[in-house]
Amino acid sequence: MPSPAHNSDAMLRAQQVSALIQGEVLSLPDACVRLADGRWPLTAEAKSAADTVRSDLLIVPVAVDFVAVLTQTCDLQRTTEEDAFCQVAPVLTVTEQMANEVARGWRPRYVAIPWFNASAVADLGRVTTVERSLLVDAQSVGRPGDPATRFHLAEMIGRHTSRAALPDSVSEAVRPILARMKSKNDKQSSEGRCVRLLASIRAEARPHFDAVPLDLTLLFVISEEDLPSLPASVEPDHANIDKLVLAGATAAADAVERATDALAARESWIALTEIWAREARIHSESSDDVSSVSAEVLNGEELSFARSRNAPELDLAYLSTRVA
Repeated sequence: MPSPAHNSDAMLRAQQVSALIQGEVLSLPDACVRLADGRWPLTAEAKSAADTVRSDLLIVPVAVDFVAVLTQTCDLQRTTEEDAFCQVAPVLTVTEQMANEVARGWRPRYVAIPWFNASAVADLGRVTTVERSLLVDAQSVGRPGDPATRFHLAEMIGRHTSRAALPDSVSEAVRPILARMKSKNDKQSSEGRCVRLLASIRAEARPHFDAVPLDLTLLFVISEEDLPSLPASVEPDHANIDKLVLAGATAAADAVERATDALAARESWIALTEIWAREARIHSESSDDVSSVSAEVLNGEELSFARSRNAPELDLAYLSTRVA
C-alpha cells in the first residue's frame, strides 16, 4: 500500500493539471479505453481482444495518439482525493465535409477541435475517465485561444447529452426537410451554400410537444452577418416572397446570394425556408399528430433566450439518416 507521503506527492503532482483548460489537446497515446463483454464483443477491436484475453470483462484500447480534455477548466483548478479524475475524448482527423458538419453542430456526437487542425474532431461517444496525474507530463499540442471559442466548445460538449428527444410525429414531419438538406449540404450550388450558412434549426411546438395534435414551427437561425436585422419600420414584401417561392429553391437561393441589403436577404431567406418546409407541410395534412408546419427565419440576436429554451435544436445527423 502506498505510504501517506507517496499519496501526498501524487496529489501535488496531479494538481499541476490546473494549467490545462477544457478543449486542450494532449499527445497521450493509448489513454482512451472502453469496456466490453468478452462473451459478446460488438466491434472488431473487442473481438480481437476477446481472442487474446479470455475474460467476461474486457478493457479495449482505442487506437488514437491524441486526446482532448473535456473536464471544465474551473474543475481542473483544484485536485483532491474526492476529485482526482477528469474526462478525455479521442481526437480524430476526419474529412473536410464531416469537419464542416461537426463545426456547424450537425453531428452532435463530435465537437470540432480546429486549434489542433482544421479537420480534427473529438469523439464524445468514446469518453474515458482518467486520473489527473496521467495528464501532467503529456505534451500540449493545441488549445482554444479566446473566450468565444471556449464558450462555444463548452456549449457543444454539453449538447451531446442535453439534446431533447422529440416525439416521433415531429421526427416524421421534419425528416423530408433534413434529408433534402443532407443531400444538398456538400453540393457546390447556391442552395448547398445556403444550407451551410444555417447556424441552427430549432423546433417549436404549440401548445407543447406532448399535445396531440400540435402546431410545429421550424426556426431557421442564421448568423447576423448573413441575415442582418431589419429596422423596426421595415417589413418584408410578401408579394416578392411569393414570387421567389413560385420560382423554386434555386431561384430563392440565388436571391440569397445576390442580396445586397437586409430587406432583400430577409425576403429571399423567408422564401427559401418556405420551400424547404413545404414537404413537411404536405406531410402534416395526412397526420393526426401534427396539424400544421410553418417556417420562421431569424438571426441569433432575434432568438431570445426564453424562446430558445423551449425550442430544442434538431439533431440533423440522426433525423436525416434514420431508417423507418
